[in-house]
Amino acid sequence: MDPLHAAALAGAGLAAGALNTLAGGGSLVLVPALMLVGGGMPADAANASSRVAIFAQCLAGSATFGRGGKVPTAAAKRIVPPTLLGALIGAWVATRLPNRIFEPMLLGTLGLMTLALLVNPARFAPPPGAEPRAVRGPAAMAGLFVAGLYGGVLQAGAGLVFLAILAGGLRYDLVRANALKALVMLVYIAATVAVFAAAGLVHWWPAAVMSVGSVVGAWAAARVAMTSRGLAITKVVVVAAVIGMGIAIALR
Repeated sequence: MDPLHAAALAGAGLAAGALNTLAGGGSLVLVPALMLVGGGMPADAANASSRVAIFAQCLAGSATFGRGGKVPTAAAKRIVPPTLLGALIGAWVATRLPNRIFEPMLLGTLGLMTLALLVNPARFAPPPGAEPRAVRGPAAMAGLFVAGLYGGVLQAGAGLVFLAILAGGLRYDLVRANALKALVMLVYIAATVAVFAAAGLVHWWPAAVMSVGSVVGAWAAARVAMTSRGLAITKVVVVAAVIGMGIAIALR
């Protein structure tokens, strides 16, 4: 990997780390970058390899939120199990899909989630002073399982899905919802990386370079998130980048 390609991947990781920590949708940058830079990867390998960078940024984000006392760890104990089960099944399914099916499915999802990125996360925010809801009942467990299943297969935009569940459904304020999302994703992303690595789909060197940028982006964004600044600029830059990379993939 030459220095220019390494810099491009680190830059994509930086943007994705910031975006995932502030809202979600970092895979919209990571996956196209891996498919384009340095000759590119097949869609299934890019989907798998991007998880390493997502794990790194979730680790950095969770640690920063944790030091700020913003992580509702008690809620995580009920949210993680159904999400983890869904993610493991989803990752296994993804390893069985041929690229002729997986690539158009992935690119279509990237396009849809790019549009979803334009939704203001503040719309998910509960009313001021609202008390968080307990995670109980089959409907809540089924919803978390399905969210994990989606994250296991594709991951693109999964952060937005979890933000809608945690802030819109369970009524956590946006800072604590983002902190909880980072912790939940940290656990299930680690499991999906293991599944994809066992299937030989993870390209470790590009993933490691991208992870360096992701950690820096997640650390900086977690600090920004706790002061509620910078999300709008990040989203505009990322949407423009994704549109450009999507066109490049379509024309390659």
